[in-house]
Amino acid sequence: MMTQIALVADLHGNWPATQAVDRDIRARGIEKIWCLGDVVGKGPSSAETFDWALSRCEFILQGNWDEGIGKKMFPKDAFYYAQLGEKRLKMLTEFPLEYHGLISGRKLRLFHGRPIMPLPYYTHEPADVLSPYFLPDFDVVGYADVHRQGTRILDSKGILFNTGSVGNGLGVAMAQYAILRGELEGQAPAPFDVTLVTVPYDKQQAIMDTRAAGEAGLANADLFEKELLTGVYARGKGRMP
Repeated sequence: MMTQIALVADLHGNWPATQAVDRDIRARGIEKIWCLGDVVGKGPSSAETFDWALSRCEFILQGNWDEGIGKKMFPKDAFYYAQLGEKRLKMLTEFPLEYHGLISGRKLRLFHGRPIMPLPYYTHEPADVLSPYFLPDFDVVGYADVHRQGTRILDSKGILFNTGSVGNGLGVAMAQYAILRGELEGQAPAPFDVTLVTVPYDKQQAIMDTRAAGEAGLANADLFEKELLTGVYARGKGRMP
């Protein structure tokens, strides 16, 4: 039986964007939601986005922000430590790194990006950079981390896609997520779709939330606001941290 699965990632404490995606998923009648990580950090409402993911998603994979905040790796993240509390912080460190499964006869691999990848790789990176993530025998690889949606066919490998970011969409400054459609755990070859979705949300509320959190100690609140407005990475040149 064909199943629809919503893949969300990089919620990053943007509660209005997360609510908009939740409404869109419900309107489409999608019952399964899987989360590819980074439910916290960057934005002002990490407790809300964490709790939403915990209540709505069948599983949550660990992203680089989840790891860094959960392990209290950076003193500048004290705002998040106080907001989340010890129980949530511990759970962040316990999320698995990967999901492996079958869909429409294809072997599926899902992960966040970092810490599996050493750097945030985009879907248009050279094939020799991305091909190893299909080893030993995966047919479909989906990931998040770079906040920019994309799909690609790698010769002799399979389908590669990036979900984009719910709370910090780059390229297109909207809430982003992906939908998989296929026969879940199906052994036989069957139709399989990857759909990339962009959703408008109450950006003004997100900006107001960010400014208020900035006054309360949220680091780089001004840069996060710029990213929400423009969809352009605002934290200096080079690859996105």
